[in-house]
Amino acid sequence: MKRDIPEPRFTKTEEPFIPYVPDEKVVERLGKVVEPYMKRMGFLPNALKLYAYRPEIAETLFRLNSNVMRDPSSTLDQFLKRKLAAVACKTNGCAYCTAHSCNMLMRDKTSSEGWGLSQDQLLEILDDDYKPANEMERACFDYVRTASAAPDSVPNEILGRLKKHLTPPQIVELACVVGFWKFYNAVHDSLHIPVEEHLLNDTRYVDV
Repeated sequence: MKRDIPEPRFTKTEEPFIPYVPDEKVVERLGKVVEPYMKRMGFLPNALKLYAYRPEIAETLFRLNSNVMRDPSSTLDQFLKRKLAAVACKTNGCAYCTAHSCNMLMRDKTSSEGWGLSQDQLLEILDDDYKPANEMERACFDYVRTASAAPDSVPNEILGRLKKHLTPPQIVELACVVGFWKFYNAVHDSLHIPVEEHLLNDTRYVDV
């Protein structure tokens, strides 16, 4: 069934309340750490132009991002984690990170980390009533929504299903997905980082 597509959350770009670090300085300060971001995303994100004020922190965060979301040692499927990240960002209400997550999921498969989802597929995944294909994924989605909304209120019933369907390394990795995006969402939202103009269309998914 065709789903209604919400209107974009924002209609124009804004400036950050502190100035961006110039692009050439971002590359200079962050060096090779920022190159994978630019290759994967195809542009220099606004967030990186603020993180560059504290390159030591930025480098740690970027490595953590890679370790949690795409490290070769991962115990959870990368596509599953990308979907869960979008759900976490939407649950946390972060327009900036939700736009980026949705854009990544809908990006063509020929691009780096593109998953080729249609708008209808994305809306289905972000819907609170979404029913994953199997019980393992259902436990993951239920945990991510609950843990993102209220970390201290995850019911034992959900934890029991995680224990049944996931290994201990997978459970810890899943919890780190929630924790990482909670941190990113808090930083980006509290600094009012503007969504890049070409991603404004993807802010609609925050208010599905």
